[in-house]
Amino acid sequence: MSMRWAFVIEQKLKVAALLLGIMVTVVLFSFIERRNIEAINNSVASIYNDRLVPATDIFYLTETTYNKRLEMEKLLFSGKMGLQAFRGKEEEHNRAIKTLVASFQKTYLVNEEDAFLKGFIRKTEQYFLVEEKIVALVAAGDIKQAIALYENQGQGLLKESIHNLSALAKIQTKVGNELMKDSKGIMASSDLLSTLQMSVVIVLGVLIVVLVTASKLVSPHARNFNLN
Repeated sequence: MSMRWAFVIEQKLKVAALLLGIMVTVVLFSFIERRNIEAINNSVASIYNDRLVPATDIFYLTETTYNKRLEMEKLLFSGKMGLQAFRGKEEEHNRAIKTLVASFQKTYLVNEEDAFLKGFIRKTEQYFLVEEKIVALVAAGDIKQAIALYENQGQGLLKESIHNLSALAKIQTKVGNELMKDSKGIMASSDLLSTLQMSVVIVLGVLIVVLVTASKLVSPHARNFNLN
């Protein structure tokens, strides 16, 4: 009798161990799933905050830089008559560029982005200085010298500034695609974990049923033995 009861107790202990195993498995997979969800949320937030928003800043920086070029060419064409209008636009454009650059610098930048952004800032600041000299020449009535300075230095600096912005836009796309791939990888990992969790729970459930059935088969014999 004692052996049979020992067998029953052993089976019940196994059932308890398997139930504990199910609990641990569910908790472990839930923890991993929570981490995956957090990683996906961070990835999506980064795509918006560090890729989509800066991409908009790049667009407006490019537009403003082109507008500065157009305003300068209008000034060189109109001479002193266009100075007042130019100065108003110049201040507006310069302020917009500084604001957009400050916004861009607050986002997460990979090394390449940081290098091209610094290149844009450097070339833009150099152009600001050349622009002031050109305006001074126009104000003095020396249009020929102003045009020469713009063609020899100003145009090149503007083109280099726009080149840096174009390179930044390409990097934005590249890094955004990498973030998307990471998110897809995390989602695939979550699907695999869900499948594994279901499989483990099913296997443990089957083992529990087997053990419970085995213990029930033994229990009646134990009771019959007592009756005899």
